[in-house]
Amino acid sequence: MKKITIKDIYSGKPDAKDEINFDGLSGFIKTFIIPQNIDLDSLLKGNHCFISGYKGTGKTALLFYLDNLIRERDNSACASFVFFKEEFAELKKEEFDKFSKRGLSSITIDKDTLLNNSEFEYIWRWLFLKRIVADNEEFNDGLFVDNEHWSNFIKIVSKIKGPLNIKKSVIPNKLKLSIPYTDSVGTSIAPEMEVDLSRNSPENNYTSFIQLVDDAEVALSKVTKTDIPYHIFVDELEAYYGDEEVFKRDLYLIRDLIFTIKRFNAIFSSSNMNNIKVICSIRSEIVNAISRFIVTKELNKVISGFEVPLKWNYNNTNSFSHPIMQILLRRIAISESEDDERYRSDKKIISQWFPEKIHEIEPSNYVLNNSWHKPRDIVRFIISAQNSINSDSQSFSQTVFSSLHKQYSLDSLSEIREEMRALYTSEQIEEIINIFTGFKSIFSVHQLKLRVNRFFVNSVMDTNFNTVLNDLYRLGFIGNFFPASQMYRWQHKGDATLIISDEWRIMVHQALQSALSVGKKHDYSMKRFETPQTGDVVYFEVKSISKSFINGLIDYYGKSYLAYIHISNITDSYIDDINEHVTEGEELRTAIIEYDEKRHKWSLRKVQE
Repeated sequence: MKKITIKDIYSGKPDAKDEINFDGLSGFIKTFIIPQNIDLDSLLKGNHCFISGYKGTGKTALLFYLDNLIRERDNSACASFVFFKEEFAELKKEEFDKFSKRGLSSITIDKDTLLNNSEFEYIWRWLFLKRIVADNEEFNDGLFVDNEHWSNFIKIVSKIKGPLNIKKSVIPNKLKLSIPYTDSVGTSIAPEMEVDLSRNSPENNYTSFIQLVDDAEVALSKVTKTDIPYHIFVDELEAYYGDEEVFKRDLYLIRDLIFTIKRFNAIFSSSNMNNIKVICSIRSEIVNAISRFIVTKELNKVISGFEVPLKWNYNNTNSFSHPIMQILLRRIAISESEDDERYRSDKKIISQWFPEKIHEIEPSNYVLNNSWHKPRDIVRFIISAQNSINSDSQSFSQTVFSSLHKQYSLDSLSEIREEMRALYTSEQIEEIINIFTGFKSIFSVHQLKLRVNRFFVNSVMDTNFNTVLNDLYRLGFIGNFFPASQMYRWQHKGDATLIISDEWRIMVHQALQSALSVGKKHDYSMKRFETPQTGDVVYFEVKSISKSFINGLIDYYGKSYLAYIHISNITDSYIDDINEHVTEGEELRTAIIEYDEKRHKWSLRKVQE
């Protein structure tokens, strides 16, 4: 075992594609942890073809892992990675190729191309047909049996003339068709006809384009697949809310790309082609944007039953056995090992690298509470530690945690910003973040509305208050907190929706609080100048007892207020004599129900211990 410091730990990169690009595939494969809910064979051999999840959950990483797994099972396997609007750098391509036979390509579209289109299925079908022909050629004509059916398929596809660079395809405004015919004297002629993809009209030859694509698909269904495994992996389906026309155009493109992937897998299945499949990663927030901004064409029905959601929310454990913590332990183990086959046990690594408590919290709990249970959180955590002034430390001490906290918080906020770009403009994102900056870490819905009404009139949150709150909850920016029971609710822990009510509080995620300049100390200083709120937990001193009421005082951050508890709010069971449950001078833990205007007192209920 090597003696290493924090700066020696293999961190990887926040994006799996960048990690392979710059660090190589070897370290990536060694440190990969398979989510427990993932059935790999359902993706490789079953009907599932979509990997869904929020940003940072490891969708791209799983695609690369699947590709490597296929290669381990059959070293003749071939794969084609297609990145939408994103190119794969050539920096590590030579190392990338050593591990598997992979084709790398991108499909992009210029900002001003096909802005008025809302239907892209035929364009995608044509691009995938081209991809299949090009991949077979790149892999030495080994993917399909070279017979009359394959020749006919190539012949039809070649009639559609598009961009020559198949590695970096650009979706065009126009393309050309070459449809040969024989004239009256027997001469074969192949004139080129231009098709404007932005105009679907008879004089535009668009129907000829549609017919060729349909004919090519029929021809594809008749070809014979060889035994060589062939997979197409599609990634980087992104759209950003900036220019509305471009944004909606990109959403239409992504929607119809998903339909096309499902269609091609259906063709392969119905034609009994083995070892061939298209697998695509889908970001959950992009699907939400499609549902909100454009006609979905029942997209959810297409995805449902064919997706594998990436989930890391294992509520049964907050210990080092949690898969997110296993990622951290695996990276430490590999970094300190001198033998790729021999690693120290988790118990020994934990004993050396982590203290018993971090700010009075178990270290695994502390890390998980500051994460969204995503692999990318651990990468950011390691990188933040390596960039801190304590990077030479040989353990993650409380001092190390304190020194990395601010940078980790800023990086986490940047990640949330990126996720929000699928729903809001850059100006709206900054507006929303400013509303929470310097406010509170825990607050009521009423308090937030007052702040918005006072300082952010006509903002996107002022006009769409509940929508923005629900978006922020889904993205993990905020969660729910119930003061009386100390209960928390978070989207990444499986709680689907935000509760908006007087009793429930809203809480800014712990990892974002430093970046937003909020926290418990700040909350305390602000509460000294506020009145009590419905749902607040306060201590009530009993002053007098009547037949149906307990009267007394509550102390709220140094100020005393008159309050009472009705007999029905002492316990859930029937009470015959109130004096059997409470005595004068006793202090009770209570929750505020409301302010009673008639009695000019705060109405309370006793919190059951």
